[in-house]
Amino acid sequence: MSTQTQLTKLLADIEPSETTKSDASSAHWNLRNYLATHETFSEVHVETFLSGSYGRNTSIRPRETGGLVCQPDVDIIVVTNHTFDDAPADVLDQLREVLEEKYDVEDQVNARSVSVSTSRVKMDVVPIIEAPVGDRYKYYIPDRETGRWVPTNPPGHSEWSTSVNKANGGRFKPLVKLFKWWRRENPTAEKGNRPKGFVIEKIVADSMSATEENYPELFTKSMESIVLRYAYHHALGVVPSIQDPSVPGNNITSRLSYSEFSAFYKKTEGHAKLARTALGESDEDKAREMWQQIFGKRFPASGRRAAASLLSASAPTLALSFPNHPVVPQKPGGFA
Repeated sequence: MSTQTQLTKLLADIEPSETTKSDASSAHWNLRNYLATHETFSEVHVETFLSGSYGRNTSIRPRETGGLVCQPDVDIIVVTNHTFDDAPADVLDQLREVLEEKYDVEDQVNARSVSVSTSRVKMDVVPIIEAPVGDRYKYYIPDRETGRWVPTNPPGHSEWSTSVNKANGGRFKPLVKLFKWWRRENPTAEKGNRPKGFVIEKIVADSMSATEENYPELFTKSMESIVLRYAYHHALGVVPSIQDPSVPGNNITSRLSYSEFSAFYKKTEGHAKLARTALGESDEDKAREMWQQIFGKRFPASGRRAAASLLSASAPTLALSFPNHPVVPQKPGGFA
């Protein structure tokens, strides 16, 4: 089995299961219908749509903690007819109160969303407003902390992601999933990894080759490109400014600290070298050990190693034993 085949198998393995997708779909449609038909909220409701990695199809299978599968995260955008005259905190509080009537709302108060949970899915519900006619931006999101309406464009992110994926022969979104899985398997902070989400997608888009079709080489070259692209920033001790492809003038790394960026950079630098070494390793077992340092234990065995494991696992069943007494045939239940 080639490394290309192994990464293709890994991609299939880290894809959210059909059950996860079904649970997420049912949950978000129920919530969206609830808001659209609510007795009072329907008066400010305009429309809803999906955002985030689930909406852009760049999500990976949920985490497992203690043998239990965690809830998948789904981002729901709610376009309302509020205006700049409405205080951001009031808009968020209204949405929270409506959701509390039916859902388990998290105690933590978010700056720009309301988080709710069902038994199987976690959803971040984000209210936004359409920009006035002639405005350079398309949408605005309320920010509780600053008390301001901030430019945003979730649909633009989805359109951008689809466009980049098409321009790269359909390999952008799978590559993003490999990077997200790599980040999960190689934590650089006690609580979560940064950068994450859309920032990772933009970094990958800026660094990937549009012509490389081999996933091991594509992943390795992308890591090497990231190291070269941000070496100057890392040496100077500054966080690179990465511009939002859908919101003019918006720096999507504005909340990223240098320590977080540095931890990401150093991990990328080390694993770029490890991946390049793995690509040149002729010993399949040694190469797999290197790839498992990068992608974790879910990185599959080669064809030879997998076959050996199967033979080893089945070996005990090959030893035949015979009873020391006559055997009377037994008919299975349901047969005459």
